[in-house]
Amino acid sequence: MVSLAAPPTGRGRPVVVPALIAAVVLGLAAGFAPREALVGLLLLGVVVTLLLRVDWAALAVVGTAVFEDYLTLVDPRAVKGLAAVLVCSWLLRRCAGLRHSSGLGPVLVCALVFVGVLLAATVLHANGRTGLDILLRYAGFLAVLAVLTDCMRGGLAPARVARVYVVSCTLASVCGVLVYVLGADRRVGGPIEDPNDLAFFLLAALPLAFALRRTARRAWTYDLAAGLVLLALLGTLSRGALVGVAVMLLAALLMGLVRLRLALGFAALLGAGLLVVLAAFPQLVDTSLDQKGHVAGQNISERLDLWQSASAMTLESPVLGLGPGSFSLQHRDYADSLPRDINHHLSVAHNTYLEISSETGLVGLAAFLAILVAAYAGARSRWGRTGDTLGAAVCVGLLGTAAAAAFVTEQYFLPLWLLAALGAGLAPARGRGA
Repeated sequence: MVSLAAPPTGRGRPVVVPALIAAVVLGLAAGFAPREALVGLLLLGVVVTLLLRVDWAALAVVGTAVFEDYLTLVDPRAVKGLAAVLVCSWLLRRCAGLRHSSGLGPVLVCALVFVGVLLAATVLHANGRTGLDILLRYAGFLAVLAVLTDCMRGGLAPARVARVYVVSCTLASVCGVLVYVLGADRRVGGPIEDPNDLAFFLLAALPLAFALRRTARRAWTYDLAAGLVLLALLGTLSRGALVGVAVMLLAALLMGLVRLRLALGFAALLGAGLLVVLAAFPQLVDTSLDQKGHVAGQNISERLDLWQSASAMTLESPVLGLGPGSFSLQHRDYADSLPRDINHHLSVAHNTYLEISSETGLVGLAAFLAILVAAYAGARSRWGRTGDTLGAAVCVGLLGTAAAAAFVTEQYFLPLWLLAALGAGLAPARGRGA
């Protein structure tokens, strides 16, 4: 008599046992807390999907960066968690053998030098918990720079990354303007608490929007996006951003990214939009301008004092600086006239370059500037060889944000690192293979 049941082999146990355990745990959780179990299950599904699709994880980080404060309200670990998922997804991809042979490239070589300077400055000047926090923030952005560059060299189209960033900044602009119109803020902020930081995000999106309209089926959608972004940017009343806009407009005209006729037409439409806002909300606009004018003199005085402190710190330790986190801890010790009775905490230099030089010395500043210069060279090479307007847009964006960074501290936010990654991803490389 022949038995119809096959003898057990034990091959299915490694798969069946974890599945049964997961089913039991999920069933118990659903019984005691069904809502939390559903949220946890959805969150787990999203994390697993992002771990398996590194390109989706990269786009998620780029698309959510401008909504940092909104995500923090949901969970303070959300922003760092997304970056960690991106790095883990990339590591899984590399371990699976999905790699290419394009090498590091100039941008990542300069980034490695900057990493070495950061570590050396940290070892030389231990600044406690504050220094460790700053070091981890740098580590997160440098990791995102490396992963984004590798993804764009391995198949993720730079135009797709730029498109997601422009869309997210457009949505953030709408949120900021609505919050401003409702009277919750006296300057356009919204997704980013500090209007100056929001303006920096929007500044990087402007040239990308104009470049993407060249190849879009509906160019007017990017015209609308650029208009909303610029309207919100003006509503931030950020003087550094206005300097960046002026630099970008001049560069875009010289490079041919924007024609004079288009620029004049766009300016006319923007002027009409501003007139509508002034007519609809005159008191709100007057209040914003009055408050900005009231604090303008104090802000200028404070920034000059902060720049003097950062310069003095750089001169004291010009090679490797005083270590990450040293400016927020020690800048008052180097100030001659910084007011002691101010009603807000001054923890940044409001100048990207002076703060980096005070904490990592001239060597660190040179490495950081080398990252931006190498990215500019890569994007310009792509534009010169193929006529790709996205390369020109990245060049324009780097020029504008680099100018604005002289008035704000922006190395702890995505735009500069994103533009550097786009420049590295656009740079022609030999020997690229799947």
